[in-house]
This record gives sequence, C-alpha cells and structure tokens, in this order.
Amino acid sequence: MLIRLSIKNIRKSIKDYAIYFFTLVLGVCIFYVFNAIEGQSSMLEVSRTKSDSIDQMVWAISSMSIVVSLILGFLIVYANRFLMKKRNREFGIYLILGMKKGDIAKILFGETLLVGAVSLTAGLLLGIGLSQFMSLLVAHMFEADMGRFVFTVSIPAIGKTILYFVIIYVIVILMDTVLIMKTRLIDLLLSKKKNEKVHLKNPVICCIIFVAACIMLGTAYYNVTAGQLDTEAEVMIQILLGIVGTFLVFWSVSGALFQIMKKCSGIYYKRLNSFAFSEIRSQVNTSVAAGTIICLLLFATICILSSAFALKDYKAKQVKKVAGISVSMEKWTTDGKTVRDVLEKSEFDFSAFQDCHEFYTYETREVTMKDLMGSAGEELLKTQQGFEEFLDSEVELIHESDYNRAAELYGYKKVHLGAAGYAVSATTEFSKKYFNKGLKEKVRLTIQGQVLDAAEEKCQETYLMMSYSDQNMGVVIVPDTISFPKESRHASYLLADYSPKYDTKEFRNYMDSDEFRYQKEFTEDELLSVSTQSEIYDESIGSSGVVIFVAIYLGLVFIISGAALLALKELSDAIDGREKYRILQQLGVSEKELGHTLFLQMAVFFAFPLLLAMIHSIFGIQVCIELLSIYDIKAIIPALLICAAMIVGIYGGYFLLSYRGCKRIIITKRIR
Repeated sequence: MLIRLSIKNIRKSIKDYAIYFFTLVLGVCIFYVFNAIEGQSSMLEVSRTKSDSIDQMVWAISSMSIVVSLILGFLIVYANRFLMKKRNREFGIYLILGMKKGDIAKILFGETLLVGAVSLTAGLLLGIGLSQFMSLLVAHMFEADMGRFVFTVSIPAIGKTILYFVIIYVIVILMDTVLIMKTRLIDLLLSKKKNEKVHLKNPVICCIIFVAACIMLGTAYYNVTAGQLDTEAEVMIQILLGIVGTFLVFWSVSGALFQIMKKCSGIYYKRLNSFAFSEIRSQVNTSVAAGTIICLLLFATICILSSAFALKDYKAKQVKKVAGISVSMEKWTTDGKTVRDVLEKSEFDFSAFQDCHEFYTYETREVTMKDLMGSAGEELLKTQQGFEEFLDSEVELIHESDYNRAAELYGYKKVHLGAAGYAVSATTEFSKKYFNKGLKEKVRLTIQGQVLDAAEEKCQETYLMMSYSDQNMGVVIVPDTISFPKESRHASYLLADYSPKYDTKEFRNYMDSDEFRYQKEFTEDELLSVSTQSEIYDESIGSSGVVIFVAIYLGLVFIISGAALLALKELSDAIDGREKYRILQQLGVSEKELGHTLFLQMAVFFAFPLLLAMIHSIFGIQVCIELLSIYDIKAIIPALLICAAMIVGIYGGYFLLSYRGCKRIIITKRIR
C-alpha cells in the first residue's frame, strides 16, 4: 500500500519534480561522462607525452569528482528540502487520518528510492551515449589515432557513479526521516501561512553599506590588476575583500535600489512594477548568503572556462612559433666536448639530420644582467630584494653569424650589427622589460677590448633552444670579429631538421624517449638537453587538454549548482507568495499581466547574480591571463563566446523551467 502511494504521489507531483529530476539526471550524466574518460582513453593511440597528460587528466578528474559529489550532494539535499516544504500540508493530513510518522518516512523512502533509481538510470543511459562523443572530443583534443575506437561502457565509472549517488540518497533519506519525526502536526498544517520573515532594512543604512561594498570591490579590483601584490597574505586580503564586498552588495542592494526605483515614479507605478519590485526586494533580502554563493560560483565558472579555452588557443599559436625545427640540443662545455662529440660516442647516425647547425655560446664577467639593464638594474636592486645574485650573473654571448643561421632555421628575422654593434635576444616578459630600458639608454658594452653600442632599441624575441614556454632570459649577439678564448665557452648547441628518411613516427618517438637522452655510455657531464618539435607539440596539446577538461567539468557543475539553487528558491517563494497573486486576480488583474509580472520578477532575480559575476570576471580574467602568461588578448574573445554559450544554455534553461513551474504554481493553483 505504501509503495503504491509513493508511486501515486510521484505521478501526481511529476511537474513539481521536474527541476529536481532534471538536476539529478544532469548530475549523474556529467559525473559518469567525465569519470568514463579513463576507460575510453585506453583505446587511443597516442605518444608517451600525450599518454602521460591523459593520465594526469584522469587523476585530476578523479580528485575533482570528490568535490563535485559534495556540491551535488548539497544541491540534492537543498532541492529535497524544497519538495518537503511544498508537501507539509499533505503530510499533516496523513497524520490526521491516522497514519504514523514512521509510515510517512517509509513513503518518503519509497519516493526517494524510485526517483533516485529512475534518475540514476536515465542519467547513466544519457551519460553512456554522450561519453562516446566525449571519446571523440578527447581524441580530437589529443590528436589521437582512432583506429581502435569502439562503442564502450565503463563499468568502473558506472560503479563509482552509483556508489557516490547512493551515498547522497541515503543522506537525503536519513534527513527526511529525522525531519518528519521531529515536526509537529500543527507546524505541518500551518506551514502554508508561515512565510519566511522579511526584515525591512533602513534604506539609509543600505545605501551607506552599498557604497562601502562598492569601495571594497573597487579596491580589490584595482589591487589585483594595477596594484602590486608581493605576498600570499596580500592576495588573500583581496580575495576576502571580494567575498565580503559581494555579500554586502546582496545585503544592501534591495534597500538601496528600492529607494532609487521609488524616486522613478514613471517606472515604479507603471502596471504592476511596484508589486514586482517589492517581491524582488523580499527575495533578495531572504537569499543574501545563497545569492553570494551563486554569484561566486558563476564568477569562478566564467574565469575558469574563459581562461582555459584562451590558454588552449594561445598555446596552439605559441607552439607554432617556438617549435620551428625538428630538434635542438644543448650541452654545457665543462668537459670541453660538444654535442657532436657526445653523439658520435654513442654511434649516432648523423644522416638522420639535415640543415644541421652547430655553434658555441660564451660567457664573460665583462657582461652581466645588470650591465645590460643600465639604470633599470640599479633601480631594481633598490626597490626589490633577492635579485642581487641574478643581476650579477653572466649573460650568454653568441656570434652574429651563428645567431643569424639559427634565426634562418627558426624562421626569424636576422640582425645586422655593423662593425661595433650588439643586440639582445630574450623571450621572458621580465627580461624584455628591463633589457629594453637598457637598450633605449644606449648602454655601451666593452667585450674583449672592443666597445659595442646597441644596434637595436628592442629585444629580439627569439631563442636558441626550443622550449614549451618562454625561457630565454637573455642572449647578447656580438660581431664575429670578437674572438673568445676557449675557456669562455659556455655551451655547445646543435639545431637540425630530420631528413625525409628518418622523419617517421618511430624515429620521433625514439628522439623523445629517455632511451636516447640517458644512454648508458654518457657520463654526467655528457648528458644532453634535448628539445624536439614533436615533444613540444604533444606537451602543449596534452597540458591544454588537461586544463580544458577539468575546467569544463567544474564549470558545468558550478553553473548547474548556481542555476538550480536559484530555480528552487524561486519555486519555494512561489509557494509562499501564491496567495498574493490570488488576491491580484480577484482585483481584476489578467493572467497575462500576472505572467508578465512574474517573468520580470524572476528575470531580475536570475540576472543580478550573473551581472555581478560578470563584473567580477572583467578583473578576474585579467588576473588569470597574467598568471597563465597569456600575452595575446585576442585569444580571450573566442573563449568568452564559448563560455557565454554554455552559461546561456544551462542558466537560461533553468530559468525557463523555473518560470514555467512558478507560473503553474501561482496561476493554476490560485484558481482552485
């Protein structure tokens, strides 16, 4: 009997369960899809570097799944609280009719079990289908060979999903049982008349706090973008200012803006706007903490997603710029041997290389980092601590002809120094900033008795060794007429392209492997620093893939959580406020006008956290771009469009679902 009653209740309240069920299915689906990547990625034929990146991604997703399960657990518990609140009067009638609280708990257990089983099944089926597309996305992202791809179902992912969600449902059942056992009959019957208390706030105090909150946020915005934060404590203070400022905005905005709207009588008294603004004020007042959390979740989503996609596009462009040849090798000349000497010792076949260029770089106490920076170096010593050793370090020197040959191979512009000129090559932002100051000052260098003047006013953004990231701290290019003693040799370099015969997948894998780099014939002084085009490409693709998938995983969960919380809050308020709408209808307001008022009220309530999150993101994204060393601002535009599409799709979907649900509660119920 109790089971039949549970089934009947679910059928009767199927529309009330729509958002709850939709959230459960989405949660299960996303959880399965991302945790199934491990099993599906095993079918992909990728290089060792990409395989390592996929392993890192799987580990990161598995770790994030714990956080995700906690967020989804909180969301499900919150949603269940809404459903319980809506049915308080129904439970009270059960008790009047003689049903025991234990029986009501059993009914709730049956309902939770049925809804949980159906949502798990639907979510897993949807997840299994979407996971096949995820496999294609992973393969595309990591440029994998799909020759072994087949339709697959990840049993470990199914088991993990079921386990996590069963734990969540058990917690829900226990909380429902405790709640029913503790609730009094009178509270259940009168719950319809017990709306959340709305404490009207002094508008003057609200305005003062609103201004203070804006100042706090403005201070944080300035400090994280234009200010200089040197310690972790200073960074944490800005984060705290942002959180507290956001909370105070939500606490004060209703009173402050309500007063402003009342001054705009043309808008305030038009149609039912006065009623709508009063409802918005009430809703914001009773959801300050929830609004703050939702705003911060949306802010994190925008920053995470946009930065991740921007990083991917930026790296894709950078890798083409920094990996122009097949291989570059470097060896310090502490033992007097060159790269060629070491390779010949291992009987390496040099016919594997074409367009091979070998050269030395030199170091001398005549040229240090401080010498190149001019007065900027002195300023750096006075204003910053810990740079003494760095500024006193020697700078690599290279002959003009060797540099120009390397530039030709890499596809960069050659330099022309003349008889007594020098140029500087650097790629790190720090080095370029201070070296450019020295070049503009026309800093004069004396090397091996020859006086040199700057031939260029800016650094050459080039490098000698290929690198996944900008690592050239500085190299000085000098005329070939300067001779260096043998003891000044700093490093031996070899740059080359693979010959057509050896430009195969197998040979590229060999050059990327530890087998080549750490041969047993090599002594410690003979170890080579090897950087290959294929490894740089694979590392760029792999690291971008890890960031993208983790960002999408967290982003989706954050958007769903924020939107679902707002939707459930609206539905809860609709239950509490339907009597107001009934009175409006009795006064002659049409259903169309009521629908318009409800839409306006909900649109503002949904839009406000998103709007504030977008304002936060303008500054947050700048910080992310700086932290991730993304120097191409154009890369952020496509990323923002992708992020906007995801938010509009999910956030907008929840808005429409909740609007339909609230409209049904308010307009349909009040006619009865």
